[in-house]
Amino acid sequence: MYKEDNYNPCDRNDYDNNLNHKAGTLDDTKAIDRGYNVIYRKVTRNDGKIKNKRIEIYTSSDVGSRIRDAETGEYFPNIVGSKDEDLFYKVALSTGECRSANGSNTLFYLSPQHYASHLDHPLDSAEVERWELKRRARLAEINSRKKSDTNVVQVK
Repeated sequence: MYKEDNYNPCDRNDYDNNLNHKAGTLDDTKAIDRGYNVIYRKVTRNDGKIKNKRIEIYTSSDVGSRIRDAETGEYFPNIVGSKDEDLFYKVALSTGECRSANGSNTLFYLSPQHYASHLDHPLDSAEVERWELKRRARLAEINSRKKSDTNVVQVK
């Protein structure tokens, strides 16, 4: 009986095609992620030469969506547009290099140091101090609210 064989792993062309593209790879997943972007920054190497560095970033969507870590893409339970934004270091890339499908150019980092290391951009110590004060104030507000919620007795 004759049987048509459309795929043969020993066939050189089929083998090469499979090496070049594997279905379901991480790159495929990133390609459909509306907040995923790649930007390029000029970085001075140790030998003094300037090189373009490829940086992957993740943007957070509009108000009402969950905050997303700009480096890892991890989603947090905190909401964009809420007071909880003060818990993160927020940056807007207004250089035009960020063209995310979700239309946002807003990046959230866990700290200014996280931002500085990811985008290789040093920050002024006064800027870091200002953010830390704002974050501490928000944490104090959250902690005071939790304490007052535990003191309330519900009567049925």
